Amino acid sequence: MVDVNKALKDVSKKGTISIGKKQTKTAIQKGLAKLVVMANNCPFTKDISALAVENKVPIYNYTSTGVDLGYTCGKSFAVSAFAVLDDGGSNILQIVKKRK
Repeated sequence: MVDVNKALKDVSKKGTISIGKKQTKTAIQKGLAKLVVMANNCPFTKDISALAVENKVPIYNYTSTGVDLGYTCGKSFAVSAFAVLDDGGSNILQIVKKRK
């Protein structure tokens, strides 16, 4: 079983991510995003979800708030959404594959 919090921490340290609404949407539009992670209180859920579905980018809905997501990723600020550009050897992409 994949530990979601550990995978998120690993990808934020070892991989490449784009944090925030603007950067996440840009990564999806450019075809760089491999996965989109959104906190349960993300204010841009509709915008980002629609764009991700349109571009066939998998979405992972984090079960807690943006503050918790930021903390889990090792950031000192709230993170409502981010796009994974490179998994950095973490097993973050297995989370989405397992749900299918």
